[in-house]
Order: sequence, then C-alpha cells, then structure tokens
Amino acid sequence: MSTDKRLEIEVKIRIAARLLCREELLALGAELSHARILERNLVFDTPGRELKEQGILLRLRRAGRRSILTMKTPAGRASAYKIREETETIVSVFSAMEKILSGIGFLPVFIYEKFRETFRLGRVLIMLDETPIGDFIEIEGDPGAIDDVASRLGFSQKDYITDSYHRLFLLSGRSGDMIFAP
Repeated sequence: MSTDKRLEIEVKIRIAARLLCREELLALGAELSHARILERNLVFDTPGRELKEQGILLRLRRAGRRSILTMKTPAGRASAYKIREETETIVSVFSAMEKILSGIGFLPVFIYEKFRETFRLGRVLIMLDETPIGDFIEIEGDPGAIDDVASRLGFSQKDYITDSYHRLFLLSGRSGDMIFAP
C-alpha cells in the first residue's frame, strides 16, 4: 500500500458552462488524465468537531472502484491560494475503512458528491467538477502556473475561491449532505 504526502496548492473557480470550459481546456492542449466519474466523499471528525477546529480534513473517498483515505492539514498562511499538506493512501475496502474510522471515534459529519473529470496541462492539474451546487474548476499546481492557466481560461485571482465544498454548500443556504437527488 502506498502513501503519498505532498504540498497541495489549489483554487476553485465557479463556472457557468462546464462543456465550454472543457472545450477551452482541450484547445489549450490539456490532456485528459481521468475520465468523468462520480466521487462520493465522507468527511470524518470527532463528535466535538476537534479536527475542524484545527483545520484538519479527514476524508474517505470512493471514485468508481478506487478508494482513498486523505488527511489535509494547514500548510500556509492566508493567500489567494488554498495551501495544505496532503497525505493520502489507497484503501482496498471502502466499507472496512469506514468501519475502522467509526470504531475509533470518528463520525461522518458531511457527505458530498461530485462528478469529476481531470486534465493535465504542463505541471498543472485541472479538475472539472459537477456538484449539486453548480459547476467548478479546480486548478492545482504552483501559484504561477495556476495564474497562467486561469488567465488563459479568462479568469483572474478575483475569481479564485479557497473555500471547501462544505463551506460553499452552507453558503448556498443548504444544510445536510451535498448529494445528488436520487
């Protein structure tokens, strides 16, 4: 089982036309890395929300047949970019990891779903996300490369969002979990 720890630098941008943005990415020379897939994400915390208070995210994600356990911790001061240290590992059985986390006192405090398609353009990853609260792109890489790709897509730092999907969901006036209607 592999574990990957790295510095994650990213921004989200709300987009109005996902398919048009996809066409623009391809026209810029972006290559498809991962085809569109439904992701189901469970965010875990203690009953007292101690992880959130420390700025820590503990997430179990299922994307198709692949499951990943992720921990994200703060790694930089406030800026136009969301900067976190990210540690991930592949999980062989999603339900077993969910049971382990619950067994040691963590509870799923938020569930969110999104359809995600991932592209690579040079050193940058670009994710097209369809969520129950709208469509977004996430651009991940070093700040200069993020700015370059955003600019080439017609965006600037004023368009950058560093909030989590949970925060954006709450700001949309909704409560509960961010899942697609059955």
